[in-house]
Amino acid sequence: GMVEFQIKNGTDALLPCGTTGESATLSHEEHRRVVELTFALSRGRVPVIAGTGSNSTEEALDLTQHAADVGCAAALLICPYYNKPTQTGIIRHFTRIADRVNIPQILYNIPGRTGVNMLPETIATLAEHPRIVGVKEASGNIAQVSQLMSLLRKKKTLRKKDFAVVSGEDALTFSIMALGGTGVISAVANVI
Repeated sequence: GMVEFQIKNGTDALLPCGTTGESATLSHEEHRRVVELTFALSRGRVPVIAGTGSNSTEEALDLTQHAADVGCAAALLICPYYNKPTQTGIIRHFTRIADRVNIPQILYNIPGRTGVNMLPETIATLAEHPRIVGVKEASGNIAQVSQLMSLLRKKKTLRKKDFAVVSGEDALTFSIMALGGTGVISAVANVI
């Protein structure tokens, strides 16, 4: 169904258990099964990026390790929600997972859902980790995205490795790409 629809219509990668849809209400067993089925059904035609984030570092670590074990190309990790961690706490959370799980990881900043905004300086610091390869930016703040791009260029992160800044809001994709972003992780693509 959905896997074939996405591949047939030219989607570059599949993202099971992102925050669009029912992922937040799945049991851990269901979450793992959705990732496994998506990977199996994709049959290597496109990369699979598993949503593995949580407000619990240990839970996110476990789900990210599962994605790596299944064979996923990468993981998408939402900023810890509800807890409202400090910027230092955010760095510790993502660094712990990136240090322990050998899979490329994409950060996800969506303060309207999590209650905490991952600041450009925080993202630029995390971008220096070799396993942290990008950010899905859904703050809705184009000035913040512009500041992030500037910081990444100053730190030479964009030249040193392929760190992707992708839109997490369909309506802002063009603006983010105009600033140097590389695409979108789209919710609307699930229906059109």
